[in-house]
Amino acid sequence: MNTVLLDKQDGIALVTLNRPSVRNAISFEMIEELDVCLDELASDKEVKVLIFTGAGDKAFVSGGDLDQFLSVRTKDKSYPMLMRVARLLSKIDRYPKPTIAMMNGAAIGGGCEFAAACRFRIASDKARMGFVQIGMHIITGWGSGTRLMEKIGTNNALELLLTGELFDAAYGKEIGFIDRVFPHEALHDEVMKFAGRIADKPLAGIEAYMKIAKMVDSGLAGEVCIEEEIDLCSSLWGSEAHYGVVQKFLQKK
Repeated sequence: MNTVLLDKQDGIALVTLNRPSVRNAISFEMIEELDVCLDELASDKEVKVLIFTGAGDKAFVSGGDLDQFLSVRTKDKSYPMLMRVARLLSKIDRYPKPTIAMMNGAAIGGGCEFAAACRFRIASDKARMGFVQIGMHIITGWGSGTRLMEKIGTNNALELLLTGELFDAAYGKEIGFIDRVFPHEALHDEVMKFAGRIADKPLAGIEAYMKIAKMVDSGLAGEVCIEEEIDLCSSLWGSEAHYGVVQKFLQKK
């Protein structure tokens, strides 16, 4: 059975993490399949936005596969294992196209780390989540403590990381971790509508805004980001597509 399922339609790639029997826990096989999938979708000009979700309706991602990850006991072996997943999540975090975590169920430990790597997090009102690692005598091993601090502020992140408590989607939205919350039965349709509004726009513009967003995220000075924004716009200015839209507008006037 493939651990990753891919469905592409109308500019949207729906990537389903497909291990429902273990609540879509991340395995070594899934890491490899996701890596290949991300490379293919990055170069696919028909795909403009990616949605990640979990198979079934109980879990988004329950974390790492404990049977596999706990087989490693020493630092010299755990470091490269953890770094392999961290690199995958960094690829998602730096992805040139918008990524959406459609959190259709529980996201525990590594599941929250996966979601934190995505640009948008949209959750079911039934979803429960938590950065539970500290209670397991470890910390976030895939780099998402840092990501969380960058995205929701150090103190908000520390509240989640230091307590390790579970929380619901409503509180996740209140603290800034979740962008939107929808009734469970409406989640799929609402996320597809949102992705569709993005996919309706030109890929070049989408990728340009994603590049600017990462520059802002990285803390570069505003003037540097503005100069890059102008440079990107000037590269698109006067293209056949741009000129055609302007001509239509002028003809209407």
